[in-house]
Amino acid sequence: MRRGEILVGLDLGSSRIRAVVADLGDRELPEVLGAGEAGAEGIEAGVVVNMERAGASIRAAVEEAEERSGTEIGGVCVAIGGEHVKGIDSRGVIAVSRTGGEITDAEVSTVLEAAKTLALPVGRTILDVLPQEFFVDSQSGIRDPVGMSGVRLGSKVHIVTASEQCVGNVVRACRKAGVYASDVTLKPLAAGRVALSDDEKELGVLLINMGAGTTGVALYHGGAVRHTAVIGWGASSVTNDIAVGLRVPVARAELLKREYGCAKSSMTEDVPIEIPSVGGHPPRLSSAHMLAAIVEPRVREILDMAANEIGSTDYWGRIPAGVVLTGGGARLRGICEVTEEVFGTPARIGLPERISGLCDAIADPAYAASVGAVLGATRSKRRRRARADSAIAETFQRVRQWVDSLL
Repeated sequence: MRRGEILVGLDLGSSRIRAVVADLGDRELPEVLGAGEAGAEGIEAGVVVNMERAGASIRAAVEEAEERSGTEIGGVCVAIGGEHVKGIDSRGVIAVSRTGGEITDAEVSTVLEAAKTLALPVGRTILDVLPQEFFVDSQSGIRDPVGMSGVRLGSKVHIVTASEQCVGNVVRACRKAGVYASDVTLKPLAAGRVALSDDEKELGVLLINMGAGTTGVALYHGGAVRHTAVIGWGASSVTNDIAVGLRVPVARAELLKREYGCAKSSMTEDVPIEIPSVGGHPPRLSSAHMLAAIVEPRVREILDMAANEIGSTDYWGRIPAGVVLTGGGARLRGICEVTEEVFGTPARIGLPERISGLCDAIADPAYAASVGAVLGATRSKRRRRARADSAIAETFQRVRQWVDSLL
């Protein structure tokens, strides 16, 4: 079967790197052809700290994705985290100069560019510009102003910024791996594209993407992104607490967390667990309840930090659709129950949706960001094509009017 345009999403995690390959073609939904993952070396808390190791880790994940999809990978859309990422709100205003004052895609693009012209600190770069609403003259709350008439067009947007150096290091690490980073996006935004429904975004929903090194949040209301943030704690913090509390190596603590871990101690039974000792000492006995007593405080602390982020906005208590959890940390048993207690609203695990093909292979909250990066690249390409088609049609119309005037 003839393949269309190949798109690749890359989740640059602190513990695992995941790559998803999809075929865009003429389909409504991208078709997943394969996925690959590898351990993340040279990356800590979402930031590249060793270029050679990070490049080798990316290469390992990409090679596995290439083998499973039967496709050679050239470009990737990268989903990143890191405390260096900050979200800010901005506004832009332009005069509509067209005859008749009709607003087109060109004016919308211009007013969004105007919203980007804010004074950023030195060393900052813009990752995403997310429209919240538009203003036409004195009318506000407009979602799509195209086709409307007016003399003044304004926009209110949420801008995601990041450290230029950190983003540059991600791009260079991808180049070391032999691939080109065509786009860089924020993890919770990527995960939100495939884990959230339009109805949830409209009502008000909070997405929490709990990775190993960081936890990202994205709040949606009225169909638009209202707030983003990254917290410098993640699932590896839970693992480290287990390692210290039970006096075991970190690798063993991770296995204990996956096999017996629970975020809510009241949900566990007093099942005995054999704990291997270090230094030649004999194994010790502990319990699943003791393990949960170590896990729960750290999980609550991370969720409390996320709650504080939302509490600093005007949207606390305005997320009736609840909380959706993605990332590897969302696999932890009992995490939905604790989340519901912290936020006082329903919580669920978010799995990648709005895709076709090998869905079973990526039916995991840990794959939400990499699949969402693919969907983001898909939408960007379709928007560019639509703008190009609109520009061609507009030029043709002008030429036709000019010819008619000569007759």
